[in-house]
Amino acid sequence: MGRWGSVRFAIPLLITMTVALSGCGSSATRGTVFPVPASIKLTPAETASMEVGSILSFSGSPENSKGVAFAEPVSYQSSNPAVLTIASNGNACAGTWNSLGAPQICTPGPVGTAQVVATSMGISSPPTTVYVHQHIDSVVVSPVPTSPPTPPPPCISKGLTANYQASAFSRGTDITATVGTFTWQTLNTTVAIPNAVTLSNPVSGLLPGQMQATAVTPGMTSIFASISSVNSVPVNFITCPVQSITLTVNGSSSNPVIVSKGGSKTITATVLDTLGATITGTFLTWSSSDPAIAAVSSTGGVTTPQAGGASIIASCTPPTCNIGILPVLPIYPESVVDLIVTPTTATQSSTAYVASTGCGTTEGCVSATIPITTAASTTSPGTTVGAPINLPATPNSLVFDRQGRFAYLGTDRGDLGTKGLMVLNPTANSATVSEFTSVTGKVLAVSPDGNTVIVSDTLATPNQVFIFTSNGTSHSSVALNITGATAADFSPDNLKAYIVAGSTLYIFSALEALKSISLGPSGTIGTDVSFLSNGAFGYVGTCASAGGVCSPSPSSIIVRRACDNGLASTVPTPGIPSFIKALPDSTHVVAVDSPGIDLIDVSSAPTGCTPPVSNSLTSFLLGAGDFVATQLLVAPDGSRAYVISGSVPKVMIFNIGDQTAPSVALTGAATPIRATLTPDGTLLYVAANDGQVHLLSTVANSDILQISFPPGTASQPTGLCSGVTFTCLPDLIAVKP
Repeated sequence: MGRWGSVRFAIPLLITMTVALSGCGSSATRGTVFPVPASIKLTPAETASMEVGSILSFSGSPENSKGVAFAEPVSYQSSNPAVLTIASNGNACAGTWNSLGAPQICTPGPVGTAQVVATSMGISSPPTTVYVHQHIDSVVVSPVPTSPPTPPPPCISKGLTANYQASAFSRGTDITATVGTFTWQTLNTTVAIPNAVTLSNPVSGLLPGQMQATAVTPGMTSIFASISSVNSVPVNFITCPVQSITLTVNGSSSNPVIVSKGGSKTITATVLDTLGATITGTFLTWSSSDPAIAAVSSTGGVTTPQAGGASIIASCTPPTCNIGILPVLPIYPESVVDLIVTPTTATQSSTAYVASTGCGTTEGCVSATIPITTAASTTSPGTTVGAPINLPATPNSLVFDRQGRFAYLGTDRGDLGTKGLMVLNPTANSATVSEFTSVTGKVLAVSPDGNTVIVSDTLATPNQVFIFTSNGTSHSSVALNITGATAADFSPDNLKAYIVAGSTLYIFSALEALKSISLGPSGTIGTDVSFLSNGAFGYVGTCASAGGVCSPSPSSIIVRRACDNGLASTVPTPGIPSFIKALPDSTHVVAVDSPGIDLIDVSSAPTGCTPPVSNSLTSFLLGAGDFVATQLLVAPDGSRAYVISGSVPKVMIFNIGDQTAPSVALTGAATPIRATLTPDGTLLYVAANDGQVHLLSTVANSDILQISFPPGTASQPTGLCSGVTFTCLPDLIAVKP
């Protein structure tokens, strides 16, 4: 029994002595027992590239069977010490070290290859092949040659591939064969995904070091190859840009598409690239002209929260489509989906907010906005006048975003610069008003997505235009040095805005620097602007000035391509096109042109960036003689246009379909000041000079109700103005979508 005990003792002692002796000359602590690793991971792996005389650090990491690394001594070996020596600490010299134990000086050696392995406890890593070469001056990327040779295509359609190779040069000599495999990168993997060929990642037909790029999303990105810390000059990879977009509605072959409130539709976009290939994906931008009526998802699904009309488009809008192409290259659909949402009940509810500019700069005068809620059929309205919401400043404009989330009230700078843009939140439990004192002026436009507001200050010196952005919780603004801006409109995809200021058209986009275009010969003045509902063109009204005032002749509407802002056509008008509105169908534009109205038939099938367009104009008298228009409204379904003028005691109407021009007189011979339509287009709220808001039925063409506001006093602030003895007229009004 004693003999076996000695044996049992001797065996572990022998093992301990063996391990200790095997660690002689290493960093192991004498007597330490190390486990045998399942594998050794060597970094860098597979291949490495070194210039003669350079140093590269290798690291070996022992791992257990589960791939978990642990610490223990590792040694390194080079298969070709004449080309590459490696010290005990893992530092490799492309030549010869002065000492393997304490390396300090690396003497350059010859060009060649060597394999490096890391070893621990008798287990070795997979080898890394090291290429030692002369200094690399440059790296050049080129397409992999084909057999027979074919010229490279101008672009690669989505889903297809292109193959690239790299060449390394030293003093003009191609040394590619000595440098090893290249690494590859693309600046934007959304456009193209690189697949570098290595020994562990082979690609049929390609050699290690070459690369295959797969086209993903229309656009352009840079590809470059690297080796030994030298980068190639980038080359452009182009995933073929979008050329055309065609929209169809599942289950419908007509346009407009009729759907009941609460219903849904699915729109399919057929997209062709510049090579004619059909491409799919989620890179399109879907937009609704009235999201409160018809909301569209990122895949073309449409829901209809309330009755009315809306235009739906899918566009190729940077930066998610035609990525990286400069100047930016938006592409718009050949036509819109013109959606008409019909009500499911006879009674529709709506709320209009009314305000007044009457306080002006009067000391002690407090402005307010008052909501009017109507639950009414076209013949039996019922209204509720809400409590006044006091405003911190006198408003000069009142515009809702198209979602109905916020109303924006502009103001002139007052109280020593302490007043600014007011933002009304009508959905709060108690309506709230926020103020932004750095933004002053009149609200000209709100973007379709409701996130950007254009405000023009023509009173301060110098004049400025403010771009106010908000996501509901955070806000910011940018001031643009634009003098005398009077009109603006956003493209339906929110990409850009056209701003009319005197004789200049400014183009604002978050993706590009501010641009300016002269509207015509010296003395030309811009009047208004409206984008076609499919987004492809912007229509800008102009007139010749006489002493700074518009002259009726010559006048015209300038049509510019939204893609590149280039001039598409010029449409002469009989008189001054004071207001312009595109209809929802993308084939008509109306312009107020006293004493009548102009109807423009638009013919275009947008493809590419420079689609042709033809415009045919017909003028119609409105039967009120000469007038000065103050407002142009278009029915949500595009069936009618309404013209408001402070010099005409009625609402002028133009029926688009039968091209007739009826009118509606206000009760009491009142004169309209400002008006707003309900989302379904059946009611028109008209603020008038008699101090009342008149409710007009657009179905019966009659003034069916008059709504009064008690005058405000210091003790009873119930009116649009309080703290003064005079009564303020309701001259600002907007329906909450």
